Amino acid sequence: MADEPLVIRGINWRETLPFTNLFRAFRVAVHPSKLVLGLILLLSIYAGGRILDGIWPARYLAVPGEVSRYEELRSTGATPQQFLEDRRAARAALEAIYAERLLADQIVTKREEAAEEAEEGDKLGQLKDKILTRRDSAVAAAVKARDEELAARRKELKDDALEDAERAIHARYNETARGAHRAAYQDYRSLKLIKGVGLFSSLFDYQSSQLLNIVRGVLSGNFVGGFAGDPRPDGVIRSTINFFTVGPLWLMRHHPVYFVVFSLMFLTLWAVFGGAIARIAAVHVARDEKLSVRAALQFSIGKFLSFVSAPLIPLIIVLIVGLVPILAGFLAAIPYVGPVLNILLGALFILVIAAGFVMTLVLLGTFGGFNLMYPTIAVEGSDSFDAISRSFSYVYARPWRMIFYTLVAVVYGALCYVFVRLFVGLMLALTHQFVDIGHFAEAPSTEPLWQTMWVGPATRLTYDIDFLTLRGDQDIAAGLVAFWVYLVVGMVGAFVISFYFSANTIIYYLMRREVDATELDDVYVEQSDEDFGEPMPPTPGSPAEEAAAAAVAPTAAAEASSAAADAAPSDEPPPSSAEPGAPPST
Repeated sequence: MADEPLVIRGINWRETLPFTNLFRAFRVAVHPSKLVLGLILLLSIYAGGRILDGIWPARYLAVPGEVSRYEELRSTGATPQQFLEDRRAARAALEAIYAERLLADQIVTKREEAAEEAEEGDKLGQLKDKILTRRDSAVAAAVKARDEELAARRKELKDDALEDAERAIHARYNETARGAHRAAYQDYRSLKLIKGVGLFSSLFDYQSSQLLNIVRGVLSGNFVGGFAGDPRPDGVIRSTINFFTVGPLWLMRHHPVYFVVFSLMFLTLWAVFGGAIARIAAVHVARDEKLSVRAALQFSIGKFLSFVSAPLIPLIIVLIVGLVPILAGFLAAIPYVGPVLNILLGALFILVIAAGFVMTLVLLGTFGGFNLMYPTIAVEGSDSFDAISRSFSYVYARPWRMIFYTLVAVVYGALCYVFVRLFVGLMLALTHQFVDIGHFAEAPSTEPLWQTMWVGPATRLTYDIDFLTLRGDQDIAAGLVAFWVYLVVGMVGAFVISFYFSANTIIYYLMRREVDATELDDVYVEQSDEDFGEPMPPTPGSPAEEAAAAAVAPTAAAEASSAAADAAPSDEPPPSSAEPGAPPST
């Protein structure tokens, strides 16, 4: 008998190709509870950073483009002292321009006094009043010129010629008035730089630009651009390195007090809300069930110290081990005994190299396994030491697998980000356009009022508002519109945060199965049933669906066997109602 052909009725891609589990990250990330927690986390960090910027002295804030300048000088091998000199020169130039404006507008009369006022950016309000006075004078002169020219033309021209002339006169007036308002706004913005650029604002803008570079690099296939000899702009790898090194190192080395305060605030918020997001994602991925926000926050608060200390302990280890070469260098520099200690340092230099080896292992393990630390605590319900141990072991046991999963997550995350960003941009564009159709009022600058209050989403979702032009009621309206617009824009950032935790949780499950042979549906659960919402419909091919199918299979098989037994023919004769030996009825 010929062999029967094998018919493949389906392939479980998530078992055959485990990395396809990462494609669940979008569906997991867009769940409302994670987005809400991500938005709260983002707004809390932003508000805290802006408050710190507001209370920090102006002379210790950043100069325009400081982080990018730090990156540029760092790439050329410049020393920290050279960067400080460059920063001082930029600050001195701002103070010189500001002092000259104080003298030119006669707010102060002595150059020494102007230099003192420029150090902290004092008397900015008086300069603002001067700017507004000049603007209003220019607009008043334009009104007078318009009215005089209209009166003259009405005496000379009639009918269509007069209409054309009036149209041209009004167009010239509008252009003059708008130019005066734009010039005043730009002048005031340039003078406001004397107050310094917020350190958080500088860091936030730089980090956001690196994330956008990663997205652009994925879309254009530029992964290694920006390295020596490659003329292309920074690609995915270079932008990722910059994201984790340039901004944090700039803040740590040149603004250490701010770095400590901001880091404490950041770690606190990241532990509470980020830990909650990771916990919801852990239960969602393993059991396809919705964990309540209350239960997730209770979990993250209960594990607060573990979430906070997990990324800090490796850094503390590096600092402690780093004391060995620091001490060796210090002892070798002591006068009189230095020559002897130099020889001793040379003889025992292998110990210093060993310290460098340990620091390298810890730093590489931290950098490679940092993204697994929070998922470890969220999945296992363990502590920071378990998070460090597992993340390090998974990275060093399967480094190429970890790199591959991370690369897939980055590419897929970039595509998902583009989709979410386009969705939000289209939503805001439609809203802006339809309001603009019915909004016909003009701002004091003769520009359309709605366009002045909100320019609408173009290439950027963020925008600036010319509050100098608007009246008091228009200022309030523009501020309220900006609040709701930025709340919607913040959802894009909330998605990025939610996707980060969701994708890394899936990567943790995959690495755990690869190294420890633990199934994907194994998750620590201590909550009661009321902490879970309605079960989510199982994803095709997910562990929950396979478990449900396995649970149903024995019951279905038993029912089928019973039905088959009832329908099968029997070898025994059917039972008769007549007693044995009774005569047949007639």
